[in-house]
Amino acid sequence: MSLLNTLRKLGNHIGAYKVHLCPEVKGQITDHGKPLANVKIERTLSFSDGKYVEDHTFTDENGAFSLPEVNIRSGQPAIPFAEVFTSQAIYFTYKKIEYRLWISRLPSFKFRAEFADKLSTLNADLKDEKIIFKFDNRNKEGYKFEAVSICRWDDDFEIVDKDSYFDLSGVNKDKNAN
Repeated sequence: MSLLNTLRKLGNHIGAYKVHLCPEVKGQITDHGKPLANVKIERTLSFSDGKYVEDHTFTDENGAFSLPEVNIRSGQPAIPFAEVFTSQAIYFTYKKIEYRLWISRLPSFKFRAEFADKLSTLNADLKDEKIIFKFDNRNKEGYKFEAVSICRWDDDFEIVDKDSYFDLSGVNKDKNAN
């Protein structure tokens, strides 16, 4: 490990307050129902102050994997109205194709049970396409959380119609048009 990476990791444990980057992650990867063994699962977590953590694990013979909870310390001052967020990216590459298990941004630095519930069951099959989905915000803050994934859940899982999500037909592209 380089000196720079060693210093960065040390810096993640120094700071004014605790930042929860990610709960424990558990899941399973299959290809049309067949477990994928020895696949490298990579995770990149970041906080709005610029600190980040990268780690990885490998699937076992059943395609199962887990990653530990991650917390860091931040020295970012508590500035009113500053945008504070954490970002999570969990992915793997198989046969030269990158698959997204989880991509999300949480407008907070505290543990959220909604994220922990989803991340404790990252079960994916390569046959499923990457989608954008929404899931409940139990604090009723006026919005639902969103993520991108190839994973599927039985409940609290609302697939977003990507055509309407990215629909720009109502946007006037020509500023000079009437």
